[in-house]
Amino acid sequence: MKNKNYNNFYKLWLGQSINLLGTQFLVVALPLFALEVLKTSEANAALLRGVIFIPYLIFGLVAGALIDILFRKKVLLICSIYQSVLFLSVFILAITNNITFPLLVFLMFLSGIFTTFYNIAIPSFLPEIVTDKDNLKKGNSGLAISESLATIIGPMIAGIVFTIVGLTGSFSIAAVTYFACFVCIVLISRFKPHTEGSLKNVNIKSIYKDIYEGLIYFKNHPVLEPIVSCGAVYGFFKYILYSILVIFLYKVMGLSELKIGFVVGSAALGFLIGNTILLKRSQQINHTKMLIYSATVSVIGLSLIPIMGYLGTVYGIVIVSIIHGMGEGIFAPYAATIRQLVSPSHMLGRVNAVQRTLNWGAWALGSFASAFLVSIFGLQTTLFIGGFGTTLCLVVLLRRGVLKGTNIEYVRSN
Repeated sequence: MKNKNYNNFYKLWLGQSINLLGTQFLVVALPLFALEVLKTSEANAALLRGVIFIPYLIFGLVAGALIDILFRKKVLLICSIYQSVLFLSVFILAITNNITFPLLVFLMFLSGIFTTFYNIAIPSFLPEIVTDKDNLKKGNSGLAISESLATIIGPMIAGIVFTIVGLTGSFSIAAVTYFACFVCIVLISRFKPHTEGSLKNVNIKSIYKDIYEGLIYFKNHPVLEPIVSCGAVYGFFKYILYSILVIFLYKVMGLSELKIGFVVGSAALGFLIGNTILLKRSQQINHTKMLIYSATVSVIGLSLIPIMGYLGTVYGIVIVSIIHGMGEGIFAPYAATIRQLVSPSHMLGRVNAVQRTLNWGAWALGSFASAFLVSIFGLQTTLFIGGFGTTLCLVVLLRRGVLKGTNIEYVRSN
């Protein structure tokens, strides 16, 4: 990367890495806080992760249209600082015993709104500071590696932190990480934004027109549509499984908070391996067949998680989760790079919004489905439904340009 792009990318990378570390604290803390501190049911605890993703279904497409109009750096700054204030408020409410489960649900919904805008803005902002194709692949792989490291380190550190300061302390850690992310993004400078961010000519009619244009572009694209649709099916069933995995480890397998942190963290090692493979071979990988291979590896790993849970082997869960992570660690950043390469700059926010709305919206629906299934079938059966259900994403993926093994350069030029 050129020196200017290099500096800007690593400021973004550092901020995002710190942000993700705090987020991983919450992945472990939220269900355990609901169970242990608020004394709610297992089904309610499973709902919390879904609440964070609901705003993608409600605001995702609008957020994408606005992010194509607004100054994307400013969007990231606003979301980061408001998240910091929000989780500081949760921490204060918790230590003063003024937090209730309905209030926590509401606050997590607000957090989800900021998360929606932030996570759509990040992949839309990256091509503004990293303009070269090969470096863009490396940039996406680098961000994916930071996510993988956060997924590995975050739960491990979380387990240690919980034993020292309790579950409530995780909310203060989250507040600090969002503020640190804000500071890193402030320091990004000297790049050419896609727009000056004026809202003077924006109205509801123009926003809906922009949304419709983005949906049509997505629907007609021979590669984007199968990839994103696959991700939606995959995410729905994955989050049926993931919404109860921590609860399963805690309630059924009897692991302590510290051990749960290490199991969840160790299981994400595969993401790092997959990201590293993609980073090293980014210049050699230029066709969609890699998406098929990596998706297959990922669903094999996820399908084996409930089997290992049924057998009661913690080491087995870790091993098959690593296999799953290797596949997803290649698929996710490679799919993100394809979106950035084949989408016009002025439409990238809307394309990312369609992806986030469908995929992360599916996470919300999966979390709610998980809570419903747990209340009927229990934790063990729900784990099987989630794990084996992910294989259906392959049916959705193996179509159109992906099935043909289309070269990325060809797709971009058409």
